[in-house]
Amino acid sequence: MANVGDCDVLGRKVLSIFATPLFLSMSVIAACSDERDSPSELEGERTRSVERSVGFDGNVVRLGIVADMTGPGGKLDRARLTGVETYWSDVNAQGGVGGRYVVELDILDHRGDPQIAEQSVPDLLGEVVALTFVNETAMGAVYPFLVAEQALGVVPTSTLDWENDSRFLTHVPPIEVSVLALLESEPSPNWCVITDGSPLGIAARNASTRAAEVAEAENVTLIELGEDLNSAISAAACGMVFLEVAEQFQNEAIESLPAERKIYVRAGSAALSQRNDLQFAYLDSGPAWDVDSSEGMRLFLAALLRHAPDVQPDTRVRDGYISQIQLHQLLEQAVAEGDLRRPILFAASEAQERVDMLGLAEQPLQPRSFNIWFANNQDELADGRGWQLERKLATENVDALAN
Repeated sequence: MANVGDCDVLGRKVLSIFATPLFLSMSVIAACSDERDSPSELEGERTRSVERSVGFDGNVVRLGIVADMTGPGGKLDRARLTGVETYWSDVNAQGGVGGRYVVELDILDHRGDPQIAEQSVPDLLGEVVALTFVNETAMGAVYPFLVAEQALGVVPTSTLDWENDSRFLTHVPPIEVSVLALLESEPSPNWCVITDGSPLGIAARNASTRAAEVAEAENVTLIELGEDLNSAISAAACGMVFLEVAEQFQNEAIESLPAERKIYVRAGSAALSQRNDLQFAYLDSGPAWDVDSSEGMRLFLAALLRHAPDVQPDTRVRDGYISQIQLHQLLEQAVAEGDLRRPILFAASEAQERVDMLGLAEQPLQPRSFNIWFANNQDELADGRGWQLERKLATENVDALAN
């Protein structure tokens, strides 16, 4: 743990796992071969040396994490970072980036305080190639430094603004698209949209009125967290509720809801409730929690068995894992070209046309879609989370919403 200012907020997580039987056996084979290639053949045209740069000392690629590890949103971020660490542990087990360079993660714990993030991010950016995870609370604090440094930041969720800014690597439909698709799917019932002052809550609230117009939804009521939710929802006669509030407020909000309502929440942030008088629906852009649901799920579940075998099926863990795919591809390309400097990575990100998400997420193309699941542990069709697919939603009216 290193001191930054007056706060102990930086830690380094070394994910080097070279001492595996596979790696050792390969080393022995190479050492004992009677027909070894010459050094020029091994290090010639096949591999290009990579110059040292910020975050790369010639041996280790350092990536930064800006998260709430010990504050009010810690449970969510710790789950997502399990996926992040699993991803890079697997990369390191296979030799690292380019098969040569191990990845280390430097962690900044802002404890839910964006001011700590703002004070500490400059020091973190002095040590890393890119920010491989920036949680929602820190987005405003981090953004000016990404602009100044031409650095990339991976965001586990998305808004239309974040998706359209090449500094941010996002992989899920923006929260505004989720609101629009829900209203389009069922425009007739009375909807209540409950939000707070979090970045995603603000984005959902700002989009709701326009989304209602685009979807021709008959009645959408906006409710801010802090109001009497029971009274407000009952007065609006809402049978359908979309809830977008920060993790630390979810249980309180859910306990305040009147009975016999259908509650929509993002699967990656869902605080699972024990209320049997409410019907919950989970919005998830990924496939079923099943080894056969996609190529990416097979790789992901195998990586979990190797590096985090005790983790229970959790969409938040998978979200963290998926979020690293695009940055990894950019790093591989940079190593192949012999240059890991931030402006090079940034330019590569702007020029990147397509990312192979291995079936774990979709490209940001029309129509934007996601799945709606509901808990049903009794049905044989339920996946590893105990969820069953209800339906798939898609919208082609993103441009109308964005404009």
